[in-house]
Formats: sequence, C-alpha cells, structure tokens
Amino acid sequence: MSDEEKLLQQIDELRGQIRRLKEERAEIASRIRELKVERRELIEKIKGYRSELQKLRETLNGLKEERQNLISQRRELIKKIRQIKSELFAKRSVLNNARDANITIGRIRSKIDRLEWRIITESLPLEEENRIIREIARLEALLEKALEARRAYEECKELRAELKSLIIELNDINKKINEISDKINNVRNRIGALKEDVSNLQREIDGKSKEIMESAQRLAEITEQLNEIVPKYREAQSKLREIRLGKKKAAEEAILSKKREEAERKLKEGKRLTIEDLKVLYGLSEEEASNA
Repeated sequence: MSDEEKLLQQIDELRGQIRRLKEERAEIASRIRELKVERRELIEKIKGYRSELQKLRETLNGLKEERQNLISQRRELIKKIRQIKSELFAKRSVLNNARDANITIGRIRSKIDRLEWRIITESLPLEEENRIIREIARLEALLEKALEARRAYEECKELRAELKSLIIELNDINKKINEISDKINNVRNRIGALKEDVSNLQREIDGKSKEIMESAQRLAEITEQLNEIVPKYREAQSKLREIRLGKKKAAEEAILSKKREEAERKLKEGKRLTIEDLKVLYGLSEEEASNA
C-alpha cells in the first residue's frame, strides 16, 4: 500500500470518527435540552406541591387550634355538669320530702288557720289553749320544712333544666370536635400524600440532574476527542495534498523533460523550432518566445 493510499485510508477513518462524534454530540446536546425542560417542569410542579403543603399546614394549625378551644370549652362544660350533678345529689334528701310539698303546705296552712281561729273565737281552758299554741308552733315548723322542700324542688327543676341544656351543648361540642378531628385526619392524609409526591418528584429531579451532568461530561469527552482527532485529520489532508502536489510536479517534470528532449532533437536535426520548443529549451516566456 502506497503512502497516498495509507493517508486516504487514515483520512476516511478519521472523517468517520469525526462524523460519529459530532452526531453523538448533537444527540447528547438535544437530550440535555430535553432533560432541562423536563427538570424545569418538575421543579415548577414541586413548587406547586410545596405551596399547597404550606397552605395545608396552616389549615392544620388552624383546625388544631379550633379543636383545642372546643376541648377547653368541653372541659369547662363537664366541670359545670359535675357541679350541678353534685348539687342535685346533695338535695336528694330534701327532694324526697318535696314529693307532696304542695299538698302538705296546703293542709298545714289550713290546720294552722283552724287552730288559730279556735283560739280567737272559742273560750278555751288554759291547758287546751297552751296545747293548741304548741300544736300551731309544731305545724309552723313543719310548714317551714315543707316550704324549704318546695324551694328545693324548684331549684332542682332549674338545675335539671340547666343540666339538660349543658348536656345538649356538650353533645354539640363533641360533634364539632369529631368533625374537626375528621378534617384534621383528612388534611394529615393529604399532607402525607403530598410529601410522598414531593419526595418522588425530588428523586426524579435528582435523576434528571445526574443525567444532565453525565451527559455534559460526555460532551466534554467528545470535545476533547475531537480536539485530538481534527488536527490529525487536517494533518493527514495536508500530507495528502503535499503527496499529490509532488506527484503532479513529478508528472509535469516528466512531460517537460520529454518535450525538452524532443526540442533538442529538432535543434540537432536543424528543424524549425516552435514557440513551445523555445519555451521548453530556454525557459522563455510566451512573449520572449514569440520575439525570438
């Protein structure tokens, strides 16, 4: 294989390497652009998720605060309910005596009135009058107890009404607490799901960033390879041009030598020399050869 053929083979191989490297570089650059677009979209998406997470955390804090306030209200209600129940329990013995309070009061008052009327209208022996006075005093003591029992009965009615109202209010607060607890659980579940989504997106972003970095490194390697190959390719082309130029000059020299031999032969034979023969023999220009 001649030097020219070797150079042609080398140039062809180098040209193929350059073409493949440039194609790979173009593909990698295109892939990097795609990756950056995809990463940018993921970043915008994760920003949206994080913004929603922030709002959900604020909502969660608000719900917790609202539930805590309701729990405090419930605690106070339970305290009041216990106090009322304690008061009702303490009045139990009085309530037992208040069962027929209205009837007892009426009867006692009637009996007192009759006894007082006897003292006023009848002429009684001293002993009988003293007995009636003692009976009136006893009945008045019973009347006071009966009145106390009735007051206790009315108080118990009010306490029971208040207790019923507090229990209704307590049930309402319990219902609200349960509803808020359900909302809190839903928000927490949503936060958990979003956190997982954010984590998955972050892994995707990290993967894209890693691929971009690896692709950029490969681009740098390709650039380095091209920086090594392109000068070799140019050098091989330069050498090929030199060889081809040398061959061309050699061919021209061979033709010129042959023409010179032919002109010398004509000159020896005394034949007429052409302008071309003069140019070859004496190295004249076209004008000089014409004048000669």
